Amino acid sequence: MPARCPVEGSFLYDKLLAFGEENVLPMHMPGHKRDTERFPWLKPLGGAYDITEIEGFDDLSAPHGVIAALTERLAALWGSRRAFLSVNGSTGAIFAALSLAGENGVLAARNSHRSVFNAVDRLKLHAEYVMPRTVPGRSFFGSVAPEDVGRRLDETGCKAVIVTSPTYEGVVSDVRAIANEAHARGAMLILDAAHGAHFGLCGAFPEGGAECGADIVVSSLHKMLPALTQTAVMHICSERADAEKAAAVMSAFSTSSPSYVLMASVDGMLSFLEIDGEKTLRRLAADIAAFRLKAKSFRHLEVFDGEAENCPEIYKIDASKIYIDCTKCGFDGYALKRRLRREYGIEMECAYPGGALAYVAAGDGEESLGRLYDALYAVDRSCGDDRTAAESVRGEGALPAAGEKVYDIFEASRMACTTVPVGGAAGRVCTESVWVYPPGVPVLLAGERVTEECADYIAAAAARGAEVASPSGVFGGTVKVAAE
Repeated sequence: MPARCPVEGSFLYDKLLAFGEENVLPMHMPGHKRDTERFPWLKPLGGAYDITEIEGFDDLSAPHGVIAALTERLAALWGSRRAFLSVNGSTGAIFAALSLAGENGVLAARNSHRSVFNAVDRLKLHAEYVMPRTVPGRSFFGSVAPEDVGRRLDETGCKAVIVTSPTYEGVVSDVRAIANEAHARGAMLILDAAHGAHFGLCGAFPEGGAECGADIVVSSLHKMLPALTQTAVMHICSERADAEKAAAVMSAFSTSSPSYVLMASVDGMLSFLEIDGEKTLRRLAADIAAFRLKAKSFRHLEVFDGEAENCPEIYKIDASKIYIDCTKCGFDGYALKRRLRREYGIEMECAYPGGALAYVAAGDGEESLGRLYDALYAVDRSCGDDRTAAESVRGEGALPAAGEKVYDIFEASRMACTTVPVGGAAGRVCTESVWVYPPGVPVLLAGERVTEECADYIAAAAARGAEVASPSGVFGGTVKVAAE
């Protein structure tokens, strides 16, 4: 039996637990009827508390009770005008945000998550792109420059902008300046902050999107904070975004059977953050800073810090994303990730040609960071210094520039097409996107002309063991291109 939330005020959480103790006959969905004795696999998964919209538990699509109270607390904590809870992850909220704001054209950062481009496709939106800065020799992009946003808005006339900040790797853009560029041209700014729900909760991490002038902010609650996977929020932060229309589109892109277990986890998370959030995050920031300082003792491994390294392509770094560069060790990031799991029982977030990424979140602290440091120290001391290998791996991992945009995504994805080996696709217009996951940023984007550099990058990523995929399935060495 789960414990009561230790923090008073967890309305939905405690209400759900109390209901689970009542002897109420469930002549309603779901089909397991909360019978965890007959269906024992459901017991450790919280099956006794898995209910539907019964009396007293409100309705996510039209909240007026406990769920309404939950969303009001979400808005208050992050300083938005209104908040909408998503149990369809940030993906559902991204679809809603673009449906709300993208009908007059959207300028999308080219390093946006595939959910952005899927939404552009399914909603048949006209989209133009702005390239983030390329970090030399790195397998990830730098920040989106505000002046580039302004220039591309002038060139395209789009009335919405969507930018990812922080990125999967923790790269932060100057959101305040980007918002100013957008607003000066009558455009709305959507901020994909899926990896930045901890922003704006204390001074130890960067400001949140609402503080910086974004009109709509989408955040995954589960990525960095103590809520269950699949929970997210869409914040309406300014009067430029119509809150009533937002409610309608959010309902359209949400399940009509939301999980109360997931929503209760958000309620418990809020209670924790309202009391202990700032203290916890400040302590976490201090622990991360201590780890990064100790890591300077590594001889071969390097912890990337774009700000300290005076990297002009990066505005700011979210310190909670720890990228371990292993190029001087003579092996790639995939090998480092496998070694940490095999020898030290540590599962990294993901690997790149040049390194591996560790995610540090609310559930971490001195103990987990200490264990990570000890493992990396041991790996570091076992390595030789291979600078020839370093240059080779860095060169192989450098991101290619995107190809020329020829068609909108929704136009290209509906064209007559043929399937060709990716190595023979250069010069052709692709009709499907291909991404390396994580983080799920398309290397090839439907409607763009395939370059040799992009084709080579995909082939190399697949050979190294990265997950390469497209809407049609796992990458098999081929890509769909427009029929000639």
